[in-house]
Amino acid sequence: MTTPGQSAPDGAWQYGDRLGQDLSGMTESQIIELMTGSTRGSANTAVGGWNGVVADVSDIAEQVEDIQLELTERVDLLDGVRGYCNSYLGLNWTVGGNADKQLPFDSQIGPAKGAELYGGVGIKLLEKGLWRADVHVSFQVQSGWFTGAALASVYLSVRPVADPTSIYTRRQFSLVVGRAGDETASFSQTFVIPDDDAYFVTVELNHKNTWQTVFGGTVRSGLSVNKWDFRVENNVIAPTVPDGGTL
Repeated sequence: MTTPGQSAPDGAWQYGDRLGQDLSGMTESQIIELMTGSTRGSANTAVGGWNGVVADVSDIAEQVEDIQLELTERVDLLDGVRGYCNSYLGLNWTVGGNADKQLPFDSQIGPAKGAELYGGVGIKLLEKGLWRADVHVSFQVQSGWFTGAALASVYLSVRPVADPTSIYTRRQFSLVVGRAGDETASFSQTFVIPDDDAYFVTVELNHKNTWQTVFGGTVRSGLSVNKWDFRVENNVIAPTVPDGGTL
């Protein structure tokens, strides 16, 4: 309680006694400002400091996500690695439905060895042997009255350079895309190729919506290959097999 312009009751604690000044001529708001001003200033300083820390952490996080983009020429970092190349979609894409559409993995991240980006659509394998390919494709949530849940298939395909319309080996990942939220397909394929500089890895999408947005960038898209061995025995491909009965 304050008593501006009046005498305080007997025994009342008076803030002016602590400050060594007469508060009788001040309004209530002026006294509150006097009482809290230094505290508010300290609080503002603390908030400003914390915001600075958050900004610094955000800057570091961005560097962690993108730092490999600066290592494209550092092939020395791959000493002891048989083969490697990593790529991502350099742009976001709107992909039409009801047909196989090749996704343009056209941007390299990090150094490469024994493999290279190929034709803006994938990665060419420069050496024969045992390889593993990994793909990561992210879909934006669908919106609007005329869109709903729809089947989508992502294909990781190995194709001959001499005949890019044919398929040497392929793996399919099936999912449903719709209005519930963003979806992601992430899977791998291991295979053996018999010849040097003769095959490339690419990714196709087929979905049943009219259109579908696919995210690019290093966080939400990726196609990479890793070579495990140079031997080529037993490179048998069986895209279909007979029914085995009931287990």
